[in-house]
Amino acid sequence: MKDKKQASKKLMVLPLILGISSFCTFALYYYSANHAPYSYIDIICVGPILSFIGVIVSIVTRRSRKLYPMLWTSGLIVCLLSLIICVLIIILLIAIMAAAFNENWL
Repeated sequence: MKDKKQASKKLMVLPLILGISSFCTFALYYYSANHAPYSYIDIICVGPILSFIGVIVSIVTRRSRKLYPMLWTSGLIVCLLSLIICVLIIILLIAIMAAAFNENWL
């Protein structure tokens, strides 16, 4: 029984880890976007994937949220927040690229 709780806790920590790593990809993206080689700009695509997987894991583990309510809630909130921020940044980048393309078209 104790092994089952530890495995459940490891699974409950996964959304929190994925949400934090999604925020780390934001930091790496912003650092790369503001420095000359621009070599890590494509990492912005990894952020929504990590946070979306974290949300899915949170939904799958919702039955065991009564064992670790704070851990489950914080993991879900971090993943949802990072997913919303990722999607908004990508929409902003697409809008800027569309405006630049439309300006060059005329």
